[in-house]
Amino acid sequence: MTKKISQVFGLISIDLLAFYISLFIAWAIRAKIVDTFFHDLPPFSYIHFISFLWIPAIFILFIFYGGIYEKNLPFWDETKSLVKSISLASITLLAIVTLGKLGDKVSRFVLLGTWLTSVFIFPIFRLWGKKILYNLGIWKERVLIIGAGNAGRLVMEGLHREKHMGYDVIGFLDDDEQKKDDTINGKKVLGKVTDFRGFIKKMGIKIVIIAMPSLPSERLSVLTADVQNHAANTMVIPDLKGIALINTDLLHLFREELFLMNIRNNLKSVTNRFIKMLFDITVSVISMPLLLPVIGIIGIIIKSETPGPAIYAHDRIGKNGKIFRCYKFRTMYRDAEERLKEILDSDEEIRNEWLENWKLKDDPRITKVGRFLRKTSLDELPQIFNVIKGEMSLVGPRPYLLREKADIGENLHVICGAKPGITGLWQVSGRSDTGYRYRVKLDSWYIMNWSLWLDIAIIFKTIRVVIKTEGAY
Repeated sequence: MTKKISQVFGLISIDLLAFYISLFIAWAIRAKIVDTFFHDLPPFSYIHFISFLWIPAIFILFIFYGGIYEKNLPFWDETKSLVKSISLASITLLAIVTLGKLGDKVSRFVLLGTWLTSVFIFPIFRLWGKKILYNLGIWKERVLIIGAGNAGRLVMEGLHREKHMGYDVIGFLDDDEQKKDDTINGKKVLGKVTDFRGFIKKMGIKIVIIAMPSLPSERLSVLTADVQNHAANTMVIPDLKGIALINTDLLHLFREELFLMNIRNNLKSVTNRFIKMLFDITVSVISMPLLLPVIGIIGIIIKSETPGPAIYAHDRIGKNGKIFRCYKFRTMYRDAEERLKEILDSDEEIRNEWLENWKLKDDPRITKVGRFLRKTSLDELPQIFNVIKGEMSLVGPRPYLLREKADIGENLHVICGAKPGITGLWQVSGRSDTGYRYRVKLDSWYIMNWSLWLDIAIIFKTIRVVIKTEGAY
């Protein structure tokens, strides 16, 4: 209980710091910029806003009501919950100020600015703050994984990557004698499955993850019930790999001891397709003043290096299999096809690489400027015009070439169910470093699990990947 109180106190402290930073940014914009154009606005000092303690209290109350202080969530799931709680708190505050006629005491512009800055500041502060609390041992829970197979390894990798969730894996249990004393990502196989009771008692473990999806259902249910009797929290990985589960609700039939999974395909909804289209157009139009000068400058640089057009159009597979002209910056020499044929005919290893991925790591067709554009994915900027024309989306599956139809295989009907995207799940999952089949699988997974929040998360991940130039060539 003392540790839980320390965790909640630590998280509230992080959130309060994030709130006052967000408030300061909003106040500074009003005081230094807005007041320059509107001289009749009542002056408010930053200290004036700090004196209203009920404002941050409402923020904390809504975050607490959202259950975010009690859950160990991955970064993007927690960010989604934070944005929801912050938005509800901000709407409530604006309603209180408006209906209570407190506009002469509390600036609605500052409240609105605090709302907009908070959705960025809070997740960042939580990410950093939780890492500090983790290193201090406050935001850290010991976890035991039952099952040292592929599922257990993947769970271990995921928890290690999402360290801010606060899970510290102490080791694995497995009945396979060949895995005894094996090490997985630095953690040992400590014993057999039946040893979990002793480890829970001896090491004070509260969380046990059962990572044995191939276990027969009867044995899995018995094991789960046994673990539940000893551990505070039990997590189970079911044998449901490949099924789209993000947009899922559970419906319980208590008498029959069954639960039904209601799996929604969001892109089958006309409303959701309209929301996605509206999001694409809004973001594209808003970003145009920034993108047009960049597109113009890049075009001039391309033409100054090699002769030929700066932008070219290529036939690609669009929604419902419709062919469209996809725009890109030219990154290759004009005799690119001749160069490709020459190297494919002369080098079997390179030919095999091309046939496997339809890409070459050291492509002789690419210009110096083109190599930089591909590395940073700036070669895809002209596709913003495809988005405005309604042919593409900001986020979606890759715009596949016509010759790739056969290679896409049975996933073709799924991939053709959405507009191709400038960016997508495969671009933030290793990009060119991923195999072809895996890229197709990621595109299919994205379509079956679509949500507006998933699009927003992919866009922000794309920015990070592009800056780091990860996996592109």
